[in-house]
Amino acid sequence: MKNLVLCFFILLSGTAVWGQSIHGHVLEMGKDGQTTPVPFAKVIWKGTPYGAEADAEGHFDLKIYPGHDTIIVNQLGYSPFEMKYNGESEIDIILYPSGELNAVEIEKVVGGTHINLLDAQLSQKLNEKELCKAACCNLSESFETNASIDASFTDAITGTKQIKMLGLDGKYTQILFDNIPTVRGLASIYGLSYLPGPWVREIAISKGIGSVISGYESITGQINVAHKGPEMKERVFINAYGGSQGRFEFNGVTNLEVNHHWHSTIMVHGAQSQSRFDMNKDGFLDNPLFMNAVIRNDWSYVGHGGLRGNYSLSYHRISNVSGKLDYDPKDEIRSQLWGVDMLTNRYEFVGKTGYVFQEKDWKSFGSQVSLSYHDQSGKYGLRRYTGDQMNARVNLMFASRYNESLKFITGATFNQDQYTERLDSNNFDRTEQTFGAYAEHTYNYETRFSVILGLRGDYHNTYGAFFTPRLHARYSINELTTLKLSLGKGYRSPNLLMDHVGMFASNRDIQITTSDAGAPFGMKMEEAWNAGLVFTKKYKINHRDASLAIDLYHTLFEEQIVADWETPTVIKFYQLDGKSYSNSVQVETQWSPVRRMEMRLAYRWLEAKTQYGEELLMRPLIAQHRFFTNIEYSTKETEHGAKWMFDFTAKWLGKQRLPNTSTNPEGLQLNQYSNDYWIFNAQLSRHFNEHFELYVGGENLGNFFQTNPIISSQDPSSNYFDASMIWGPVFGRMGYVGLRWRIGEHEHDHDH
Repeated sequence: MKNLVLCFFILLSGTAVWGQSIHGHVLEMGKDGQTTPVPFAKVIWKGTPYGAEADAEGHFDLKIYPGHDTIIVNQLGYSPFEMKYNGESEIDIILYPSGELNAVEIEKVVGGTHINLLDAQLSQKLNEKELCKAACCNLSESFETNASIDASFTDAITGTKQIKMLGLDGKYTQILFDNIPTVRGLASIYGLSYLPGPWVREIAISKGIGSVISGYESITGQINVAHKGPEMKERVFINAYGGSQGRFEFNGVTNLEVNHHWHSTIMVHGAQSQSRFDMNKDGFLDNPLFMNAVIRNDWSYVGHGGLRGNYSLSYHRISNVSGKLDYDPKDEIRSQLWGVDMLTNRYEFVGKTGYVFQEKDWKSFGSQVSLSYHDQSGKYGLRRYTGDQMNARVNLMFASRYNESLKFITGATFNQDQYTERLDSNNFDRTEQTFGAYAEHTYNYETRFSVILGLRGDYHNTYGAFFTPRLHARYSINELTTLKLSLGKGYRSPNLLMDHVGMFASNRDIQITTSDAGAPFGMKMEEAWNAGLVFTKKYKINHRDASLAIDLYHTLFEEQIVADWETPTVIKFYQLDGKSYSNSVQVETQWSPVRRMEMRLAYRWLEAKTQYGEELLMRPLIAQHRFFTNIEYSTKETEHGAKWMFDFTAKWLGKQRLPNTSTNPEGLQLNQYSNDYWIFNAQLSRHFNEHFELYVGGENLGNFFQTNPIISSQDPSSNYFDASMIWGPVFGRMGYVGLRWRIGEHEHDHDH
């Protein structure tokens, strides 16, 4: 069967598709000759209902469709615009106010989350508006208003957050920064906290199997995070934040036009928390003490003749202290208490260069080069950990087409990871090299049907050769209703220590049963199939916009590293011998019941089971049922951009299975299941004008927290000491205030 599937993909590998889009801005030409953005204009292909809507900044992405060469732009209050499309990849469209419609009042609420019906993948985009609904201090906290992703703590001590998608750990979700795989290796868990939320322009979330262009690692989804850059409207963006838990942050982004060809973006981030809290009175800090600093410098190049480039340098310094309430690593006596002391230094370089052939904008060549050095050390109670990772990755891409309906992208990838890892006296050093090649073809039949077929082959210096087939298909029943299908395979090299960093917050003995003596950690590569079916529909309720999305996903592991927590005082790692799968069903609806209000409701059911020894059990610490709602409302905006905005989020998580602790002494045993609980968050923002806003908010307003998150907290030297059984919040009600200040106005060179 495997050979038949492989032959099928090889035979069709000459028909893969590379979707292209036109990027541009809709602008108004004033009497003084200056241009300003026109928000929410409709940009469509003449004679079809298909197109795009400009955002609040006038920016739009219009997908190219074969057979259509005339673009129409409409917006109330402006004269209609029509133009012939001549193959440009970037265009600016100038609208002029219409004398007959100058008095028309336009009011439009555009949500911060969008689903594209014309994309073959189920892709949600979270824009800056969505990210501003919550504090979003870093990436791990940017999904609080998203129904598809769960963010939870790895343990009750270190304050480390991880994400889960489709009922599986975040390590199976590929996370990219500006289309470069980044949160992986030693950064697979902590990496989510390395990107400050105010630096983010947009997050694209694709559920299910990802594209072969980015590699073979995606199994449950892809998350691509786009940094702010030259497209920023303001010259300087400043964000400051202070929370009742003693957390203070500053973020700054400035955008400079060096000359006609070069733009530079400088980003700085500083954060600290030095306040000690113990709300549940267990003698341990509820939140870690930290001092973090991050700086990034981007350079964007737009040259003549289709040459483009983007290059960035960044540095991260992350310092965390947690553990007993009085623990202090710098004090001779207090440093003897049970505590955690972590320090990470990370350096990154990314270079992306592309060339678009003149008069053939459908043909292009590109390269991605990334280099990083990650140095991490930590003390976890009596355990000592040190880890270094040097990564080098090169990805070469060529995109072209056979005809207007059939396009392709092909390329080759080299990746090397050199690890130096120590846990106490144990050595886990290894070097992993992978060479790969891929082809992805896209076929569009008018606007009704599209299919993306991808295949990549890779050779790993330890695991040998393997193939990654992937398929995405879309059928539009009509212009408002679509069905989408995805099917494919993904792989992942094990990284036992950092993938399960929560185990360090316990005295559990670590036992590894090897299955491949010559492989990293003595384990085979993880290997899984993922299949998904998605139904999406847009419609009207009481003449107001609404949408419905129903998705079903099934993930089946052929090879997996099982982390078995079912024996108290021990965590066992061994190769899967039996079944491991997850099923996910989610229903989500959006509706604007009244002007300037948007409501989202979602329900998700999960069944995630794995073979633990002789038993097939629900994976621990997974809520089988989850309900989510988000409501946003804004007052009418004044002429100068003043308004109030209110946002409310409620989440209900059902009970979660807890690992077996029945053999623990009395008083140190857990129930079989956790409690179900609600979490309520709210935020109120005051926009004084389009440049300055203040916001105040609260998280966990119901003040729910896990009362006894640490087993044997009174005796950290006990074999039963365990802070990894975390199923709910550790910190109770929390308030915060902040400001966002947009200074100056960046004048883009629209000739580009």
